[in-house]
Amino acid sequence: MTYVLVAINTLTFLFLSFLHIYWAFGGTWAKKNTLPVKPNGALALNPSRFGTLIVGLGLFIFAFITLANIGFADQLIERKYIHVATYLIAGIFCLRAIGDFKYVGLMKSVKGTDFAKEDNRYYVPLCLMLSIFSLSIPLLTCGP
Repeated sequence: MTYVLVAINTLTFLFLSFLHIYWAFGGTWAKKNTLPVKPNGALALNPSRFGTLIVGLGLFIFAFITLANIGFADQLIERKYIHVATYLIAGIFCLRAIGDFKYVGLMKSVKGTDFAKEDNRYYVPLCLMLSIFSLSIPLLTCGP
């Protein structure tokens, strides 16, 4: 079961990483409704290309950390540190699912925008899945 959760999270993080890197270099595929908007239609968040690239690299690191839970990097770093990092990833995605109480997450107050609908339909469930799986992986991992 652990390998399935690791595979799902790792592949998801890699996909999201490459998607953010693609956007950072000017790509537009799947970019519609990915940024929160204010009720007047203006973007609530306007990340720079550099910021988008940093998010992509961070997601790539999350994929590495997730994969390291099954011993992929035992020669580089002790697994207990990998477990702690994986719990932090779970916390990050749990907080994203809860939201900022305005534009994103379960607790958002701006609900009528196209982004808000996409957030409810796709992004919040994805964040909850990543959080729950990331929380479960270290608990299920056998070994050091």
